[in-house]
Amino acid sequence: MTSNRVALAVFYGLGGALLLLVAAWPVWAAVDRPATAVLGAIALVVSALVSRARRLRGLPERLLVLGGTVIVALAVHTVGGGPASTAVAAFAGWVVVYAALFLTPVRAVLHAAAALAASGAALASVGPAASALLQTVLLATTAASTGAIVAALTRRAREAATTDALTGLLNEAGLTRVAARDLAGVDEGSPGALLLLDLDRFGELNQALGREGGDDLLRQVAHAYRRAAGRHGHVARLGGDDFALWLPRLPPTLRGCSVAELTERLADAVAAHDTGPFEVAGVRVDVDVTVGVVVAPLHGTDLGTLMQRADTALHAARRADRPALAWEPAMDERTADGVQLHAQLRTAVAEGQLRLHYQPLVEAHSRRVRGVEALVRWQHPTRGLLPPGAFLPEAERTSVIVALTDWVLGEALDQAAAWWRSGRPLRVSVNLSARLVAHDGLVGQVRTHLRRSGVPADLLVLEVTESAVTTQPRRAAAALAELRALGVRIALDDFGTGYTSLAMLQDLPLDELKVDRRFVAGALRGGGDEAIVRAVLELAHHLDLEVVGEGVEDEATRRLLTELGYDLLQGYHFSRPVPAEEVAALDFAPAPAAHAPAAPEVEVLRARSAERHALAAGAGDPVLQELTAVAARATGTPVAMVTLVGHEEQHVPAAVGVDPHRLPREQGVCHHAVGGDVVEVPDVSVDARFRDLGYVVAGEPVRFYAGASVTDAAGRALGTVCVLDRRPRTLTSAQRDVLRGLARAAGARLTSLADAPA
Repeated sequence: MTSNRVALAVFYGLGGALLLLVAAWPVWAAVDRPATAVLGAIALVVSALVSRARRLRGLPERLLVLGGTVIVALAVHTVGGGPASTAVAAFAGWVVVYAALFLTPVRAVLHAAAALAASGAALASVGPAASALLQTVLLATTAASTGAIVAALTRRAREAATTDALTGLLNEAGLTRVAARDLAGVDEGSPGALLLLDLDRFGELNQALGREGGDDLLRQVAHAYRRAAGRHGHVARLGGDDFALWLPRLPPTLRGCSVAELTERLADAVAAHDTGPFEVAGVRVDVDVTVGVVVAPLHGTDLGTLMQRADTALHAARRADRPALAWEPAMDERTADGVQLHAQLRTAVAEGQLRLHYQPLVEAHSRRVRGVEALVRWQHPTRGLLPPGAFLPEAERTSVIVALTDWVLGEALDQAAAWWRSGRPLRVSVNLSARLVAHDGLVGQVRTHLRRSGVPADLLVLEVTESAVTTQPRRAAAALAELRALGVRIALDDFGTGYTSLAMLQDLPLDELKVDRRFVAGALRGGGDEAIVRAVLELAHHLDLEVVGEGVEDEATRRLLTELGYDLLQGYHFSRPVPAEEVAALDFAPAPAAHAPAAPEVEVLRARSAERHALAAGAGDPVLQELTAVAARATGTPVAMVTLVGHEEQHVPAAVGVDPHRLPREQGVCHHAVGGDVVEVPDVSVDARFRDLGYVVAGEPVRFYAGASVTDAAGRALGTVCVLDRRPRTLTSAQRDVLRGLARAAGARLTSLADAPA
């Protein structure tokens, strides 16, 4: 080792210089000058050879230390006693210090004992034995204490040079030292593994928690990684939020695994320890991690190669949105390919190689296409149509994203103008990267494109992610406020994946909230994901925001989100992104339900019975009033009524949310339930039966209606128990059952009132 070699060179050099000084100085008249000079010259030559050696390990090192001990003893004997011999004997202490620093405890004790014994014997040969013994004891005490002090200081300096000050983990230098030692024993029968770990969105967390909070989080994560590494693993912090976990020996249970299985199991083991939740300044924080994995010696036999390949795997996992990947040779090719694509992207923007596809945003209740999201594709001249994941991540790291977004804005607004002029005004959503939100020219870009295209500003929706608004919240809020002042709508995309505080959500100028697809996908399983999609919906509606459910992949998810009250839905269940010319054909609205008119004879009898029961019920019957209250509570609607539909009038003897009343038959919605099972109209404004009715309750138009038929003793339909809402929505199956039961109870109560004696 370098430090051993330097220490030995200094030891021999100083000793040789002292011996030459003794040989040349006349004060030591009794010294055997030629012999002393020869020993000094030998020591200096050895010092020069040691200082020029590249490597010094094992046996040569031990022989040099023993040789130094012999030279010290011979020098003590040669100088012939007196102060000179004592001074030369002090060099035995160098051997002790060297042994304490660089040798194992057993070898250090043996070398120190040999050096002191040789020096003591040499002193006894040139002077009184008692004096020699005393000098040897003093020499041993001085050397031992000096050796202990120097060893402690050196050990502390080594630890400082190889330890991360914040977390107490190894730093990169410490990892290099440990791995270099361990790699010598790694082979195919006993493989090791190196994991590079990067915390996701740590910059956002650090911004939200403050520097002290970020440091506290890093310390807690470091402690979790120590537990994950176990007794035989080593963990290093490489800087920032980058960590490395080195396992010099894989557990026997993992040695027979394939690389893919090994990667998955190692990633699961890490995630089980480091995802938290951690508590920082009273805030519970969950942390996700991306992992790149390499196996030694399969992927490399030196640390430099392993680190480079693990880093490549880490970036590949991040691009693929995977929690972990192991390195494979094709990744190096893809990395080079990504660099080449990025170099070509600026030319692609200038030469018109980009294309826009559009994915519809569908109204949850009516299933009409309300708008589209513009998604960019690259029609590469040699590679065909490339998805955004192939080039956008690299583009967002450089200024080319500015030119690319400018093109997308212009193209999307031109298409929106074409739809608008053709009589189909569709909102067009355009994604803004975090880099663009803080860009000084963004507002000017949007204003210019709006003016040029002539599109109403409210047909443009700009989508920003949580990371964009949390990285620079003040600049983002100011820019979004300027855009909204133009009339542009603002949507917060992927909500739930970042760290937006509720206060920030309230302060930002937003119109829409898009719930991330990972929560939508898990909502059908219940548990936390369903609770999140419910809670976000309620919060957003309280803030007067439209709520969009992303990632709707099947009918069950569509129905769940619709029943919960989501405003807009987006996902492959409706359509994949399609070219502009295919958008016109997209139509997901169900056909209006057919309503067969009642036969005249039956209708006459039915209407007479309804009017007789309405007269008997009067207004304010407590039982009927309680039934309507139960209907409102069970369905979560602000208005519930018992209606009785006669020839020309609709009677409302009991109601919640409005007063009991009468109105012309055809001016109410509830008469359409007469004669059938539960009738449900998710949005009356798009239903052919109600489109021109304009029914208003308490000054606000009714958008949702559901009713269950009330019958008399003969089974004739009298009217309904119905519920109304000012928002489009649907009922759950349980709520429909409640409505049916209340309708039966209302029929029984009306029959008893009609049959009671006057």
